[in-house]
Amino acid sequence: MLFQIKSSFILFSIFAFTFVATTAQSYLPPSIEWHGKSESLIANANNPWITPSEKSNFITTPDYNETMSWFKKLTEASPLLTMVSIGKSVEGRDIVMIIASTEKNITAASLKKSDKPLFLAQAGIHSGEIDGKDAGMMLLRDIAFGNKKTLLDKVNFLFIPILSVDAHERSSPYNRPNQRGPQNQGWRTNAQNLNLNRDYAKIDTKEVRAVINVINEYDPLLYMDIHVTDGADYQYDITFGGLDGLGYSKSISNWLATKYKMNADKDLTTNGHIPGPLLFAVNNRDFSQGNILLMGDQPRFSDAYGDLRHTASILVENHSLKPFRQRVLGTYVLLESTLNILATEGKSLKESTIADRAKRASKLAVKSKIPQMKAAVTFENQSSVKINGNELTPPDSLKLLGIESKIVKSTVTNSDYVEWTGKPTTMTIANFKGTEPVDFVTRPKGYFVPASCSEIIERLKLHGMQMEILKQPREVTVEMYRIQDAKFQDESGNMLPFEGHMQVTGIPVPETRKEVFPAGSAYISTDQTLGDLAMFLLEPKSADSFFSWGFFLPIFQRTEYIEAYVMEPMAKKMLEESPVLQKEFEEKKAQDKAFANDQNAILTWFYSKTKFYDDRYLLYPVGREF
Repeated sequence: MLFQIKSSFILFSIFAFTFVATTAQSYLPPSIEWHGKSESLIANANNPWITPSEKSNFITTPDYNETMSWFKKLTEASPLLTMVSIGKSVEGRDIVMIIASTEKNITAASLKKSDKPLFLAQAGIHSGEIDGKDAGMMLLRDIAFGNKKTLLDKVNFLFIPILSVDAHERSSPYNRPNQRGPQNQGWRTNAQNLNLNRDYAKIDTKEVRAVINVINEYDPLLYMDIHVTDGADYQYDITFGGLDGLGYSKSISNWLATKYKMNADKDLTTNGHIPGPLLFAVNNRDFSQGNILLMGDQPRFSDAYGDLRHTASILVENHSLKPFRQRVLGTYVLLESTLNILATEGKSLKESTIADRAKRASKLAVKSKIPQMKAAVTFENQSSVKINGNELTPPDSLKLLGIESKIVKSTVTNSDYVEWTGKPTTMTIANFKGTEPVDFVTRPKGYFVPASCSEIIERLKLHGMQMEILKQPREVTVEMYRIQDAKFQDESGNMLPFEGHMQVTGIPVPETRKEVFPAGSAYISTDQTLGDLAMFLLEPKSADSFFSWGFFLPIFQRTEYIEAYVMEPMAKKMLEESPVLQKEFEEKKAQDKAFANDQNAILTWFYSKTKFYDDRYLLYPVGREF
């Protein structure tokens, strides 16, 4: 009997495995056959430097060891390439970067000072989205031993083939069922189960710390982060952008939206690809209600982080429903195009960067919203839409090279879902943009971070902040915030950990105080290139501040109390001596019935009016110099 149960279980397991393995791709929407000029970039089978993905006809992608072994041989054979480690993962793997340059001195200090533009590209921040690794292997091979050596005549190139190295090795054919290849794909989060592309502000992970250190040390003129999409279907095989004129680096953003995008699109089109803008469906399902683009007010993401650093940053989203072969070749073309663009337009980008880094806005909006969008809308071949009876003209419309879809009633859930037909269609849709800034914060001269917040000081150092560490205690008059109505939940109202933290929101109420900051405290001036980033990290209103990520939870803990037998006679005497307090007390009871019927709340209220009360309760400990 036991044998029969085991046999049945084994048969069931084999059946289940076979069912999933043979049908996973069959559930994807129909694909459109593709051929393009970029196919000529694929190495011949007898090429000694053929990449593992080319060798497999783009069915597979090499694992970490095979990738590193291949790069080691390539860089040892070419004087143009150098392989370095920029850090180690929690599981001990090297995070490798390839330096491609014709210069004799390739130290960080030397490349930072070079007249040549410096381009940094990274792949595999989500290791299942690995197109960039294989494209970079092909391009660096052709730079070293093909006909692409001249790409380095006027540009230096830094390439990180796999950022999330541990997750890359958590490889499986079942990791991304919504993506067409490669056969085995890495995991989305790192070995700590943290999403690296939510970590740029709080910098918990070794991987993101390694990248930020590269940015600090080398100061690249352009930074590219290569992803693969989830979600909706459309004709574009590669989408990319740099906040499309929004964000906090206006000059850089405009350069990316015009000079960069125009030339890159041209190169991709010439090579048979279909480039498009970054697409984020309003309803998170299809584009019937338009596309949405928000200002970069969450530097947890790579592109928004780069924008606040005033470093040109491009987010690439290859389309997951396009074949791996097509995506890799499109990425190769984009990387090559970027090197060529920097060779001719690097000077103008440098001028834009200098201009943005010199600005010191008197106030910053730490949030943006879309002024026209008050409800879901439909906008197709119309000049305006009506919302709640009010006619609104979207700020922009977008010609979308889409894929036909239809709404189908599910027989499983009895709800509607989208079914993509695979048929190309062109439509005009609303293109909503987060152009209305809200939640402004005035720019202080600087911030004092007390020595007790040593972890915050260390993380600010990792970001590259210039700071003064106080050698002696310093008494200063500063503005500090008292936090009211704190809620320990994320933007969706979930009281759950998110990316390893409990998120916090609250109303920061300013008060002026004379404060002594002890030796070891840090003073961070906002009159520096990273001054805007400092504001986002240290202002509680910011969704990506250290406060919002829960680094200051101790301020919500009261540690001193008073007994009722002490507070009762004290409260009675306070009322007798202060008619003003008596009036305030009566008004509060009248307005708040719960308070009026809660002895503990009443006595705590009186306690808060005394000098015995903890003056630092709910006090955010960072001071603003104004």
